[in-house]
Amino acid sequence: MNFKMKHVLYTMLLTAGCSLGYAGTPLLAEKKATEKKPTANPEAAISVGECRIKLIDRVILGSDRPGVLEFVEPNEGERVKKGQVIAGLKSDALKAARRTAEKKATNDIEIRYSKKARDTAYVELEMNKDINRRVPNTISVLDIKRLTLNAEKSDLQIEQAELEFDMNKLQLDEIDAQLEEMKVVAPFDGIVTKKFRSTGEVVRHGDEVLELVSTNRVKVEGYVNIQDTWKFHVGTPVEVQLDIHGVRLPVENETFNGKITFIDVEVEPIHGKSIRVWAEVENPENILKAGYMATMKILPDKSEPKVAQGSPAKTIED
Repeated sequence: MNFKMKHVLYTMLLTAGCSLGYAGTPLLAEKKATEKKPTANPEAAISVGECRIKLIDRVILGSDRPGVLEFVEPNEGERVKKGQVIAGLKSDALKAARRTAEKKATNDIEIRYSKKARDTAYVELEMNKDINRRVPNTISVLDIKRLTLNAEKSDLQIEQAELEFDMNKLQLDEIDAQLEEMKVVAPFDGIVTKKFRSTGEVVRHGDEVLELVSTNRVKVEGYVNIQDTWKFHVGTPVEVQLDIHGVRLPVENETFNGKITFIDVEVEPIHGKSIRVWAEVENPENILKAGYMATMKILPDKSEPKVAQGSPAKTIED
């Protein structure tokens, strides 16, 4: 009896063990499958160190004409608006000439006089012709010819008067253009960083007057390894962080967004077979100052094909 009970018990234990073994097999297989399942590998960002920040909008404004500076309004550090007149030469003689030209350009007396003279000439011609029709040969052919030429001459006098009137208008425009050349105008919103001349100074054509800088946008320039240049193109977004050597400032944790705007067409052997690139980055708060060093992270778009800049596509012919 004990032997039978032991046999039954052994059989039950064996059955339970097999069941557990079969139940665990799918779980183990599922776990292995999960471990071997490939994960998505997005295109890695390209980190470019030792980038230098440079200004894009930086100009030295000068005088288009020789003369004496009548005013130089802004001082160093002051902001100016696009189109603002920030300096100008003395132009009293030109202003006087403009007043004279304006009078001539609005004076149409000569045109009105010529039209009246033409009407008189044609009336006189018709009257003499009418006399000859009523009494033939009363007015000689020579006189009729002379009157006809006078009438035609009056037509030409009107054309001459209208031409002179138009020329006076053009002369006025010319003087206005000369007056504009006496001004120094800001080509964009910016800050005056240098003031080379002051009110009352004599300047020659092309002499420097002011230096104007805009910090609203900057370019971040760096060198990328050749193998990485196949992964991005003009327009690829970037992230920029300051990397100020020797110190650690909170501003270095800020990220500035921009995009690639230039990829050089030549390799730079001096930089270890690298290619120069730069990105345009918005800088409304003037945090990115020219001369700072930065790290640029290029963010390639993995959905676009990676084609080398300027490389023609290859085809396989059967």
